[in-house]
Amino acid sequence: MKIFSIRITIVFTSILLCFSHFTLSAQTKGTLTDSDDGRTYKTINIGNQWWMAENLNYFIEDGSWCYNNDSANCAKYGRLYNWETAMRACPRGWHIPTKAEFEVLIGNVGDENTNAYNQLIKKDTSGFKALLGGSLNNNDIFNDLNINGYFWTSSKDYLDHIWYLNLYSENSNAFFYFSKNVVGLSVRCLKN
Repeated sequence: MKIFSIRITIVFTSILLCFSHFTLSAQTKGTLTDSDDGRTYKTINIGNQWWMAENLNYFIEDGSWCYNNDSANCAKYGRLYNWETAMRACPRGWHIPTKAEFEVLIGNVGDENTNAYNQLIKKDTSGFKALLGGSLNNNDIFNDLNINGYFWTSSKDYLDHIWYLNLYSENSNAFFYFSKNVVGLSVRCLKN
């Protein structure tokens, strides 16, 4: 009787694992065409949120850059934006997510650590296709291409520091950080 119970538990656990993997992998995909520049982006539905499945690459003369000022980097990683520019760069009907909205994304793909990093980048079973696009610091130095992916939120702390999501390849981790000293980060837009 014990052997039978153990086998049922193992089978049930295997079914749950397969079902969990299937529901995460079977996300609805779509596209979004930015009416301002005609660029088309892939989109993905994760949980009850619609996300861009690519980094934003909308040119704004003041406040956006290609990593190392190389247009090939914009084509692959999207543009880096200062926060003020990022807040007005998303296509109509989309917006810069709040910290809480990013937390919902992370909750839908795992948790705020290695599992979320793996789902968003390494294994990318979520369809989010996060890229490690680096940053531009306040000394006009580009940093961390293919090491860190930084994504603006629209949220500030009580000292007006701006929160951003950091996906860090060296320890395969996803976590939130805030700063007043960052100039250019990547943008992922969320549907209103």
